[in-house]
Amino acid sequence: MTDQAPRQTYPGMGPQIQEVSVFDRYLPQQLLQFDPRAADLWSRRQQLESYLVHPSFPPEQRSYVLSRLREWRDRGVANIMRAEWRHHDQLPTDAHILENLLIKMLNISLEFDKCFLAIPHGPPLAKHLGQSPVAYLRQVTDQTVTPKPAPHYEVLTLTKVWKLRPGNRNLFEALALLIHTLRRHHSRSFQSFPAALRNAVEPTTMGAIANLPARFFQSLLGGLS
Repeated sequence: MTDQAPRQTYPGMGPQIQEVSVFDRYLPQQLLQFDPRAADLWSRRQQLESYLVHPSFPPEQRSYVLSRLREWRDRGVANIMRAEWRHHDQLPTDAHILENLLIKMLNISLEFDKCFLAIPHGPPLAKHLGQSPVAYLRQVTDQTVTPKPAPHYEVLTLTKVWKLRPGNRNLFEALALLIHTLRRHHSRSFQSFPAALRNAVEPTTMGAIANLPARFFQSLLGGLS
């Protein structure tokens, strides 16, 4: 079994032994026949693996992202995370890593990326529970250039665009404001968000939004564990 990124092979020049890679979506049939639970266990493993690979960067990022997450765990996210930091230009920034964690986590409960993230020059692709969103997030930095800048989010509501400051707190503040707005407008979508995040927003007022990131750090890591 290997966790190395897939490499290009040519006829007659492949590995001399059979490999199973963490990047393989499905297990080989030879392994599936040994244990009926194997397919389900591998599917769960693939879900975990998705947290280590941001879709905008090559598979080689995996070991770097894993080491970065270990640093966050050991030293504390609030202490070590730096939104624009990365080891080199081909790797995701800390903000990209956090973005991937949050979106993949939220996609377990709801189609967050389709229903609450704006596409370029337009609203989200889908309606959650058949309702047009009363609020959604928009990423405003150009992710087509190289190196890709750290993602930076703003929040669009029915009445205004909330332009939030870039930096370590940006995505947490944007998500907090989004969930708070859904709650305030009694949107049915509010109940679809993980309870830990709903509880982080429940006791707040609009004036207290700036104090939410610390609670969101704890809620996020608790959800991922």
